[in-house]
Parts: sequence; structure tokens; C-alpha cells
Amino acid sequence: MSFQGLSAKYRRLYQEHAGWRLMRADNAPHIMAFISDLFSERSEVPYNRAKLLLEAQIEHSRNLGIWETQTNATTYLNQWIAQGWLRELDDLLTKTDATEMVIRFCHGLEERSIGVSASHLRIVQEAVRDFVVVTNEDTDSRVKLLEEKKAAIQRQIDDLQAGVVHTLSDNEQREYIREIYQLASQLTGDFRLLEEQIRKLDKDVRIQMIDDATSRGNLLNEVMKQENVLSETEAGSAFEGFFQLLCDYNRVTEFREQLQYVLQTPAAKHLSLHQRQFLADLIAELSRESERVLRIRRRTEQELRAYIESGAMSENRTVGKLINKLEQLAVTLRLSLIHI
Repeated sequence: MSFQGLSAKYRRLYQEHAGWRLMRADNAPHIMAFISDLFSERSEVPYNRAKLLLEAQIEHSRNLGIWETQTNATTYLNQWIAQGWLRELDDLLTKTDATEMVIRFCHGLEERSIGVSASHLRIVQEAVRDFVVVTNEDTDSRVKLLEEKKAAIQRQIDDLQAGVVHTLSDNEQREYIREIYQLASQLTGDFRLLEEQIRKLDKDVRIQMIDDATSRGNLLNEVMKQENVLSETEAGSAFEGFFQLLCDYNRVTEFREQLQYVLQTPAAKHLSLHQRQFLADLIAELSRESERVLRIRRRTEQELRAYIESGAMSENRTVGKLINKLEQLAVTLRLSLIHI
């Protein structure tokens, strides 16, 4: 893409993306500090509780002279919801995908790991090898790669049985465990993105209902079709993988025990208290996020079906046509006045 094209792209993101708007907001440090603290222990917070906590924080900050504002907590929260930094549903507040990205970006400024670490290289190498194995159409080549992987594992087994135990250095342990946290911390971002896609699906289908003279049966089919498309997106596929894991008792139990073991190793000292707590609660957090996504998907589908069956779409379509006619008449009248 040319310089002009890239410049136009970044200018658009600068003006439109909720995350960029948050980073350049006048009170960005205060907003991000409050949101980060508000959701430090839970992914959903009642609106009234958030309002009370924000009122107390504003008053405390005024007394310290670090946040001179006359805006009340309710106004701030409603503004943040309108800006796309918070989401409100059933009187519960959650972070949006945009806010999640900004907070992760800011954490990364201080927790930036060396990008050429051995753990990064190992992950890339393993991903490339696995990709080659599953996509190579040459059966002999695929078998050869799997045999090499099998031989490497067998060498490790033979060494252990012979009493040869290879240990990681302190630096290597630090790389491994920080890599585990970095990968795990990105998981909830997939849920936020999927929520955004579900809401976009709801909006797109409702617009189609108003614009198109489509039968109810066809619209119901469109809803089901869009649900299938949603499951095939990157975020949707990630969610399906999470959900399959969380529905498998044996895999969840194994994963939980492995996380507990990781946190009990000396390498855990290289993580902050917040990072260790996050990994300790990872399974529970994924379960809560999965339940929330399922709840939103069910609700969206039910509301769309009820909307279609209620006939409200026909009324909205009629109103839309009347508005279009009024706009056309207004344009015609304006043009006629210009020519007088």
C-alpha cells in the first residue's frame, strides 16, 4: 500500500477507532486507571456499583488535586458507554474489545519481553512444523516430519530413563513462564471481539429487515445463516475451541492441574502478583466469559426472531420509506427555492 493509502487508513483509525479515541482522550490516564481497577477481579460489574466507586474516586482525586473535574460519575459512565469504551447490558458493565486492546498495549509498554527470545522462536518453529504437517499433500513428507517429532520425543524419554535430566536455566524459565502469561492474557480478547461481531450481526440483520421486502421465513433463514458465518470467523472459531475445551472434564482438569504446577515452580517468581492470580483464575475466567458469550448469542437470536414475528420490522420499513420520501421532497423543495 502506498504512503497516501496508509496515511488515509491511519487517519481513519485515528478518527473512528474507539481504542485510539480512548488513548487521546483528555482524561485517558484516569479513565484507564478506573476501568482497569474496576475489572481487575471480575469481567462484569453492576452499573450502580461502578457509579458509586467512580463517585468516590472522583471525590478522592479532587481532594488530592490530581483530577480537577466537575463532571459526575453518571455522566462519565454514560459517555464512556457512548464512546465504545464500556458496554452495558442488563445493568451490567463490561469492557469492550477496544478498551481491552488499549489496556493490553499499555501493560506491554512496561512488560515488553525481548522479541527474539528462544521461547518465541520455539513457538514459531513448532507452529511452522505443525502447519507443514497438516497441509503437505505429499504423504511421505508428512510421515517423515511426524517420525522426526516422534524420534525427538523418544530421545527425551530415553534420557530421562537413563537418569539424564536436562534443566532450564533461570533465564529460560523466565522466558517460558512469561510467554505462558502473554498467550493466556490474550484469550479474553477473543471473547470481546466475538461480542462485537454478535452485536454487528444484530445490527446488520435489522437493517436488512428494514431495507428489504423479504419474507419472515427468508429473514429467519438469514439469521441462521449469519450465525453459521459468525462461528467461522477468527473470534468465533476461537470461541468454539474454548467451548470444546471447557466441556471436556478430563482436559479441563488436566489443564487446571498443570497451571497449578506451573505456579508452584520457582519460575513463578518472575511473574507479578497480578499475573500469578490471573493464571490461577484462568479456567474460571474462561468459563465465565464463555457463559456470557453464549448468553448474548441466545439473547440476540431470540430478540431477532421475536422482532421478525412481531411485525415491528414492517412498521419500521414503512416509517423508513416515509422518511426517504420526506427527504426527497425536502431536496426537491430546496432546489426549487434555489432556482426562484
